[in-house]
Amino acid sequence: MMIASHSGSMTWLGKRTATLDQSQRSSIWTEVYAWLALLPTLFITVSGRIQTDAGPVAFRFTAMEEDSLARRVTRLACSVLILFLMSMQARGIRAACKQAKLLLLLPALAFASTLWSQNPSHTLVDAANLTLTILFALYLYLRYPGERLISFLTFAAAISLLLSIFVVIVFPSIGIDGFQQDSWRGIFGQRNNCAAVCTLFLVLGLHYRARVFTEHLTRGIVLFLSALFILMSGSRTGWILAALALLLTFGLRFTVRLRSLDRVAFLMAITIPTILLVSLVASNFTQILALMDKDPTLTQRTIIWAEVLPSIAKHPFLGYGYSSFWTGLNGESMQAVLTTGWMEGQAQDGYLDVLLQLGVVGLVPLIWIFLRAFRQVVSRIEGRVADASVRFAIVLLPLMLVENIGESSFLLPLGIPWFYTLIALMTLNFSPSHLEAA
Repeated sequence: MMIASHSGSMTWLGKRTATLDQSQRSSIWTEVYAWLALLPTLFITVSGRIQTDAGPVAFRFTAMEEDSLARRVTRLACSVLILFLMSMQARGIRAACKQAKLLLLLPALAFASTLWSQNPSHTLVDAANLTLTILFALYLYLRYPGERLISFLTFAAAISLLLSIFVVIVFPSIGIDGFQQDSWRGIFGQRNNCAAVCTLFLVLGLHYRARVFTEHLTRGIVLFLSALFILMSGSRTGWILAALALLLTFGLRFTVRLRSLDRVAFLMAITIPTILLVSLVASNFTQILALMDKDPTLTQRTIIWAEVLPSIAKHPFLGYGYSSFWTGLNGESMQAVLTTGWMEGQAQDGYLDVLLQLGVVGLVPLIWIFLRAFRQVVSRIEGRVADASVRFAIVLLPLMLVENIGESSFLLPLGIPWFYTLIALMTLNFSPSHLEAA
């Protein structure tokens, strides 16, 4: 009996040990995949490179820019890594693609636009980058469902912000933009981009539910440094976005706590003051701009808008090809460049840039995707949503619609605002039944 008992005990211990070893190996690979996923996330955060000079950077990732060998190699390595990670979630990604048909239509249109593009080779490369950006967002959405995704993105934001404060202190020529009144830009290339990205980080931090000390520390780093960079960037656009982000975040928290009838009454009560405020701003717009130390042209934005409208009218349906309109003094962008006197690479308005690249054919599905998402927002609020990832998505979408009035981030390949927008759209539009376990 003792032998039998001992033998039985050993058999049980062997199975238990094997189970523990398997669990350990699984845990190790989970950590490895998490760190591997962090690399392309950081690559997208810095839009593919860290700006090291003090010149204007609006023309980056347009048909004007020549790719260096180092950046090509880095981008290729990042692409291969994304493809490897996606292979680990191939089944889930295939299932999710069935729900992402409208999102995938956008890179399909980008590829198709090589047929009429002003710079077909550039269009082809950026269309591939746009596709990878969408597929990597799908991967993260499946790999880290719900609040786990907020945790992952917050950790990546903390690393980005720590790197930014490091370069501001140790390498000020990189972290501080001497071209724009010594504004802080960190590793984000330009002060407006820095402020916009840090606003997204701020929203992440506000929705991150920390439970242990390290999580509280991560959240504190993100909240403090993102607010610091928004302030020190000197970007008025960033300040407005940050104020709107706070208003939307705390407004949502208050609204979901109300009963349905109270919620309707509250929305009706704030409608009149909102209309009055908008009217007041519109009637005193020039004076408000002066108080913000901004000129009436919004730093030549209105001039650029006026110059690109005739170009849009020439090719309203198909545009000039994805990521190929801005070619400096070559092609259709010449008039806008000569008028403003600087080599801009965007229309300073996301909606206009989509029309310039893909025309109405590209803008209509983009708007429809947002409309579908906002329809889900209403039902989620009615259901008093508690999930942090859904609340993050609800706040982020209107924020991005406003941001694209004065900046261009729609359909930007390897750009963190569009990347976060993709995740928000997936969170609101996709059915949870298509989530695949890691």
